[in-house]
Amino acid sequence: MPGSRELVETNVRIPLCALKALTAVMARTGASRDATVRHLLAEHVQRQEPAHPEDRLTHISTVLRYPRSPRGRKQPRAGTPLRLRLPDGLADRARAVSLHLPGQYPRAHRDYQSRALTDAVMTAIACVEPFTDDVLDGLLPLLRHRAAHNLWRLASVALCTRPEFHLLHAAEKLRDGMEAGAVQGLDFKQQRLLDTVAALEEDVAWHSPARFIVAANIAREHLTGPRAEANERMLYEEGEDFDDLFRDTLHAREETRQELLWGTADYDWSGRGGTAVWRAERQVTLQHVEDWLVDRTGTAPAQMLAAPPGWMLLRPAAWTAAAPALTRDGQLPQPFSQWLREGCVLTFPYRNSQALWPLQRIQRAPGWEPVPGIEALLAPARALPAGKVLGYIEGLLIEWNHQLDPEEEPAFDIALDTPADRAQEIGLITAEERRAAMAQARERTLRGLDEVIARFEDDGIDTETLDFLRGVRGNFREFKRQAKRIDTRVAARLQVTRALWRWPGRSAAAEFCAGASTGLVQWLAAAAHERSALILELAMHKEWQDAFDRYGRRDRGPGAWGRGRV
Repeated sequence: MPGSRELVETNVRIPLCALKALTAVMARTGASRDATVRHLLAEHVQRQEPAHPEDRLTHISTVLRYPRSPRGRKQPRAGTPLRLRLPDGLADRARAVSLHLPGQYPRAHRDYQSRALTDAVMTAIACVEPFTDDVLDGLLPLLRHRAAHNLWRLASVALCTRPEFHLLHAAEKLRDGMEAGAVQGLDFKQQRLLDTVAALEEDVAWHSPARFIVAANIAREHLTGPRAEANERMLYEEGEDFDDLFRDTLHAREETRQELLWGTADYDWSGRGGTAVWRAERQVTLQHVEDWLVDRTGTAPAQMLAAPPGWMLLRPAAWTAAAPALTRDGQLPQPFSQWLREGCVLTFPYRNSQALWPLQRIQRAPGWEPVPGIEALLAPARALPAGKVLGYIEGLLIEWNHQLDPEEEPAFDIALDTPADRAQEIGLITAEERRAAMAQARERTLRGLDEVIARFEDDGIDTETLDFLRGVRGNFREFKRQAKRIDTRVAARLQVTRALWRWPGRSAAAEFCAGASTGLVQWLAAAAHERSALILELAMHKEWQDAFDRYGRRDRGPGAWGRGRV
């Protein structure tokens, strides 16, 4: 057995019934708890790794997120902690064969966190020693991954917000038309609709305690009693019976829907649903950007409107990306791997391979070569993880001064703003221009404070308080502190306007091609990446707000509200 120094320590939280089952296994084998857990996990991994990912097993508690996370920071955590002391690598292998629901991540908001290691422990115990309690009693304990995913899909459409319903319903009508022969071939818009639905269901679903409650309600209906195993097969096979159940759940009558939502709170999840749809659309857009960069046919236009968020990308005429076949051990062949080490190219995941950018086509083998002198433009991306590189490339190609048609113009500025101090420091503006920008920012800040005073005056705030606010108008921090005592919501929206300078030029790639200095190119590349990331955050936040505006209480969608008690 490995020595203690070779063991990696971590922990999970499991229900008391699972801990009792583990104790029963310990009593049979006479081993310690640590040794028993290690043995069970190792056997579990050995069984699961050869199996097809959809055929691997998960415990029902993972789909139901049981034990549940505390609702607030001060509430105690449910479940019993179980310390794990495992050989190096075993925990990662166990997570790799565990259930990951769409939209879950190892590190995220507690509603979105995956419990892969917990799932492995629970499944490993249940395979050798069944257990149950008041919550799990009667439920089929082990599901295949595909069945578990489809159980989650039913819970998702049962608690479906209006933004999601519009998308799913449009895709349903399109598929019905295809089956009836009314649709002959898919155009770009129709294919994008289906791709967006696939991304929503498979990758970017939103999570909340309510959705797990709904999953438990559906599991109680279909995964208990004599039909439990047959219904698990129905979920796994994903045939006509499942399609009918999916449609019935999406279009359920109000009485049926309230049964599905029993136990959830009366709350509008439109914000999460709207941003999930946005993230799905954004994922599809990035797939189009990848294909546009690689351009296997050589017929892609130089410009591309990437929406969301709605910015125009312009690719230098001679630049392209290549996705060469990998070697047998999954590595880039020569000379591509050498170019990557030398910093002449960036690489990003592309389908089942990797793509390298930017390259120029040549007549001799291998058919491409790096763009001369490109290292300065690519340098800021050296420390980025692989999943962030495509976003960096996109930032380099954004045309900051491009004017879109009014119908295509996004609802927020797509512009490259930088602090005026920084702009002067790198020589983009003079000291006088910086002072002018600071004066304008100060004026806008004071104008915002005056609007707050006017609002308080309209609300009937007494004269003495208003005079005091006017007196501290020059001290923003004190003004906001006093305003917060009067109306916290108004004060929360107060902010100092920053002195910014707007970049009037072209994309970072275009400036490089035009012969801009190395310092300017490197600054512009880093600034474009940082600003584009911020714009994406702002765009998604606006989608959150717009979802409530478009789909309020008077236009709530199926499943947008819960009923009963939590």
